[in-house]
Amino acid sequence: MTSADTEERHSDAFVRRITEQCLRDRGRRAALRRGLRRPPEQAHTMHAVVAPLLRPSMRQDQEYAYYAVAAMIAATVRDRPNIGRTDETAEVDEAEDPATGDTGRGSRPNLGQSLAWAVCRPGPGRRAMNRATAEKRLHLLVRQGYPGVYQHLAGVVRHLGGVDSQVDWAQLLDDLCRWRYYRDQVAKSWLQSFYRTLHDADRRAEKQHHPSLEESA
Repeated sequence: MTSADTEERHSDAFVRRITEQCLRDRGRRAALRRGLRRPPEQAHTMHAVVAPLLRPSMRQDQEYAYYAVAAMIAATVRDRPNIGRTDETAEVDEAEDPATGDTGRGSRPNLGQSLAWAVCRPGPGRRAMNRATAEKRLHLLVRQGYPGVYQHLAGVVRHLGGVDSQVDWAQLLDDLCRWRYYRDQVAKSWLQSFYRTLHDADRRAEKQHHPSLEESA
């Protein structure tokens, strides 16, 4: 068992516990939501919910990530309670996703892929996010350092919720825990996923309009 595996399981468990508490208790959900865009030192209403779920040895930048994700879950859980990773989504990751064309790169959907989904596959009855807007928001986000990234992230997540684009909160939490020291690697992953997903969507759309292209491929 690697430390990465342990961290992943902890992030999944954290997301699940926060989501459950938001769904069960409106007061706790409101307390978490009031911490949006606030560092842990100023998020006084969040401690009763979040602190018992954290490891005492956690770094300050990791703690910030956990508080930020908890606040964002609370701000969006009313619209989409089915968030985080489950055994079912794990099985889907192993095969090609018919909606995205992702052929099992062995990775969970990150924020870049969620932004691409907002452009090419918004929720039913939702208006797709403008491609240039999504690209601009992503590029602005990946240029941010720590802790500046959190001031922009909440707005991006809010726009994703507006088009019902799914966010894997546990994956986002894992990425944010690495942001301070491995921002370039995380940023590359988000950008690559964004452009790959859009490219796959464009290719499928072109084949639908020109079936002969698929036959000649």
